[in-house]
Amino acid sequence: MFNFTDTRKTINEISTMFSDGSLVVDNTYQRRSVWSEKDKIRLVETILLKLIIPVLFFWKAETDPETGISTTHIVDGQQRIKAIYSFIENEFKLKPQYLLDKTAREKYGNKYFRDLDQEDKKAFWNYQLMVIDIDPQATREDIITMFNRLNLTDYSLNDQEKRNSVSGEFASLARELSEIPIWEERHLFTIPDVRRMKDVEFCASLVLLYRKGIIDQTDQSALNNAYEELQSGYSDAETDKQAVIDAINTVSLFFVSDEVTKFLKKKTQLYTLFSVVFYMQRNSISVIDEHTKNLCNFVRLYSVFSNDIDLVDTATDPEKTLFDWLKKYKLASSEGLNKHTNRMIRFNVLKDFLFNIDQSLIDAEGTLYNKLLASESAINEDPEE
Repeated sequence: MFNFTDTRKTINEISTMFSDGSLVVDNTYQRRSVWSEKDKIRLVETILLKLIIPVLFFWKAETDPETGISTTHIVDGQQRIKAIYSFIENEFKLKPQYLLDKTAREKYGNKYFRDLDQEDKKAFWNYQLMVIDIDPQATREDIITMFNRLNLTDYSLNDQEKRNSVSGEFASLARELSEIPIWEERHLFTIPDVRRMKDVEFCASLVLLYRKGIIDQTDQSALNNAYEELQSGYSDAETDKQAVIDAINTVSLFFVSDEVTKFLKKKTQLYTLFSVVFYMQRNSISVIDEHTKNLCNFVRLYSVFSNDIDLVDTATDPEKTLFDWLKKYKLASSEGLNKHTNRMIRFNVLKDFLFNIDQSLIDAEGTLYNKLLASESAINEDPEE
């Protein structure tokens, strides 16, 4: 067991600690700090109105024996502290539509921290937050247990959040890859996804995809094993990291239209494109306009394809070839998404569509699209459907 004391610290004190690095977030076991803009604004509003916000938990984890300088971990409250700090840094303004109090809307609406009057700024700096200081004698295992228990009232930890509590080289790489801007720039993960570390899980799966090729991931065993086996002595970490970064850079070249972006926001399809891109890496294939155009055409056809459509009697041979590819891909995207067989089907279809399209198939794309569109309209208009 360990002891704790309750105290109060001003925003000025906490901001100074956070700024100089003596107050830190240990991402090796914590959930992601992902608050929406509305969450941040309402926290600041609460402070400006001099109301109470929930208690923070700090742990003085390390003290330099020579200098006496300590490093304190935020065990619980990182979202609140980051929101406060980013407001002080003028990174967001108080949008009126998110302010709950009428007086606050009138006085603070559309203001950054720099726009507050002098008295409000002083009051903000001197606002006191309640802090629970955990005994420095507590171990890291004690802190992880406390963190998990503090969050039980929210929801239980998912598999990735449990893996995140296992520090190690593979875990660090997955987290680092999840910080690459493309995920946020393209809105590939929702705020709830990021809170629950689905982006880190996806990046970990990409590392496995590069290391082992397409594998079955119908359960969590492959990722669990990687987190454990590559916890230390991960000699290929830098090579794997660069390969995945190169793949991410290549994938970014395929975001050429809103329709393609919408398609790739589905993780099944994004994973499939990464499978093809790693194939391109292995075979020294560079992206050219023809490849991005072929993906656009595939997505366009896929958007109007339905398993209920039957073109056996009306399709030409090239149209039948394309139709068969689409049907295989659709079936492999409908169930058992992470089965090895279905992943391979999707990979082979997309690879063929990008690299094995001859002129007869290119010519058939337009006519097939019109037939699929007409058939889909007919199905939707059928009163028996």
